[in-house]
Amino acid sequence: MSKLDRRNFLKSAAAGAVALTAMGVSGASDGRDQFVVTVREKGVRERLDRAGVDVRAAIADGRVLLVGADAESTVRGVDGVEQVEPNLGYRPVGPELESTDESLDEEYASLQWDKQGDTTGAFEAHDSATGVGRTVAIIDTGIDTAHPDLRNSVERGKLFRVDGVTSPDGRPTVAGDTTIDARLPPSGEEIASYTYLGAPNTRSQTAADDVHSHGSHCAGIATAKNEGSLGVAGMAPDAEVVPLRVFYWKKLTDYPYDEDGDGEEESVTVTTLWTTDFDILSAIDYAGRIGADAANMSLGGGVIKGNAHSSGEHVAYQTVIQSAVQRGTVVTTSAGNSSADLQHEGYYTLPNSVPGSISVSATGPNNERVFYSNYGTSDIDVGAPGGGYETLEKTLASDTEWPYPTNLVLSSVPPDLNDGSAYAWYAGTSMAAPQVAGLVALVREVNPDLSAKQVQSVIENTARYSDGKGDTDLGAGIVHAPRAVAEAERRE
Repeated sequence: MSKLDRRNFLKSAAAGAVALTAMGVSGASDGRDQFVVTVREKGVRERLDRAGVDVRAAIADGRVLLVGADAESTVRGVDGVEQVEPNLGYRPVGPELESTDESLDEEYASLQWDKQGDTTGAFEAHDSATGVGRTVAIIDTGIDTAHPDLRNSVERGKLFRVDGVTSPDGRPTVAGDTTIDARLPPSGEEIASYTYLGAPNTRSQTAADDVHSHGSHCAGIATAKNEGSLGVAGMAPDAEVVPLRVFYWKKLTDYPYDEDGDGEEESVTVTTLWTTDFDILSAIDYAGRIGADAANMSLGGGVIKGNAHSSGEHVAYQTVIQSAVQRGTVVTTSAGNSSADLQHEGYYTLPNSVPGSISVSATGPNNERVFYSNYGTSDIDVGAPGGGYETLEKTLASDTEWPYPTNLVLSSVPPDLNDGSAYAWYAGTSMAAPQVAGLVALVREVNPDLSAKQVQSVIENTARYSDGKGDTDLGAGIVHAPRAVAEAERRE
């Protein structure tokens, strides 16, 4: 394995789900800080107005608000306010996903070990269900609106950006099919993952179009349609996919950078991939309101320890996720790629640790948990193919049944962001979660009357390679599409 190949893998498999690190409180154009507020009843909004707090958006039937205020204490002092948390902004951390060479194989399906009979069985399940009439929302970096494999419902998509920088009217959401001047990375040096020196470049595109590649890759795993001799097939190839873009390239003018490595930092202008809590929360809520069958989040914060379960941030995520689930939307989340035991010592990640979502660990071609995937019976509901093997060394080996890079997951990417390549190998729990989102569409096709909780029950009860729901690595087991579809039909 060459050093270049090894580096390319480390820039994919070790990152997987977009891991986030907090970078301060998001502010608005009037200079006031933004806060995410959870309230007891709808009447609180009027009391906040009277206190001089600017209510800028409301989701989850008015129970979670985005507000602007001069001080957090002002918001906390309003009767009926339960939780107040700064609307933290995040930039991704960890190695950046980078595509490997595009495969030249004429039958891409033969390279999709993740859809074959000894893993998820997706190809077999397509004899009974393909996701016709069902919808999968991808909460991510957008989706390539021109990719031939993606049935992209851009008119139902949205861009969620609380600072309103690219919005025609300054609002925190933009209709997905609105043409905007979208930001892209500058041509300057990449000084950290997802972070480049200089001000962003811009180009004219629809608001929900992909600005990175991660979202298109996840969309292909879930819903790629594979029409013709080339292309990849998703878990639900006839389902609609809705791009809900929550990541955008943000200009930071005071980024600390030690150019010479001498320990002395200076403030420089950089462009980094960015999102906030309220952007993500708004996208989850919107997916529920449009009746999406599944909402996939291949993103998450780092592993933390302590009383995060009782934090305002946790309460907001739980409120919004459970609201979407009550509307019928199954929320699928990646478990994260820190190789962390989430079961012991109070370790915790958001949003996959929130009750109501299906938390998915990553597995390889041999149906074992992959070395980078988080695990723990308290947090993992099911496993699904994410790419790689139990160790990095085995993953990079050339003498396995699926040698590198073919043991990663092949899916769609925007050619204009990948030197003309329309397909790429990625790895991570990011690639595992959309497998389950696509399976939701198959289950709902054959039995549309199942509630979100019933769909989750079907998926868990038909999973394989586990002794029960308490498997540390796989939860209920690796999802199996033919059994899930058959069980859904039986429940009609």
